[in-house]
Amino acid sequence: MILIFILGVALLQYFLNVWNSKSKTKIPKFIIVLLFLIGHFFVFPQWFFPEPDPKGINCGMPMLGITLGFWIYGSLQVVLTQLFFSFRKKRTHS
Repeated sequence: MILIFILGVALLQYFLNVWNSKSKTKIPKFIIVLLFLIGHFFVFPQWFFPEPDPKGINCGMPMLGITLGFWIYGSLQVVLTQLFFSFRKKRTHS
């Protein structure tokens, strides 16, 4: 489920870059990358944390795994998507 979400965010980032390249007002690319990195580091992991069980033991290991997954795979996804868009744009315009 998390990897599907990360893939969806990658598609959103790619289409945001396409829209940005075709629009009149340009947003710098580093701002797009920075926004998605902030999302992967601070916002998105909290959406997938399990609800605490008041009657049971609440271990922090699932939250740690989810957070590290977003940090590693999400950051890699953001950088690779931006590189893919940049190389594809250079190749199609050359």
